[in-house]
Amino acid sequence: IYMEKVSLKLYEFYNLEAELNGVTNRENGEVTSKGLLAEKLKLTTKYWIGDLAKKAAGEKEAVEAIKQDLIKKHGEADDQGNVSIPMYINVVTDEDGQTVSRDINPKFVEFQNEFNALLNEEKEIEHKEFQLEEFENVETEGAYVTFLKLVKVPE
Repeated sequence: IYMEKVSLKLYEFYNLEAELNGVTNRENGEVTSKGLLAEKLKLTTKYWIGDLAKKAAGEKEAVEAIKQDLIKKHGEADDQGNVSIPMYINVVTDEDGQTVSRDINPKFVEFQNEFNALLNEEKEIEHKEFQLEEFENVETEGAYVTFLKLVKVPE
């Protein structure tokens, strides 16, 4: 089995993980995308895509841990010890509860700049080389843009 190494930006690991595992709306449980692993695939292909999905999920978890550290660094704790960074400060509302004025929180901007810089860092990932013909029988409505970057197309 030929393993291939490819570099992806960290934000692409979020995309890849969602493309492979699918996406479910946390609020209502609705499946918005079923993911490539839910498609009808050869068992060996499904195995290697599952292996790739685990690696993508691991990278996503590592980035989420750093994100939490950045929130702690730039945020403020409430009475229960929960740390957050409001996007807006000095919010003024009228008697109907409508926002009249607000300022962007400079701490939120700092957090966003640091997190965006992190997401644009590259990380190498090793995966089984996928050939386009492995997927010729897959009929899908899914758009697997990041995954397709990892698929070899015959010249």
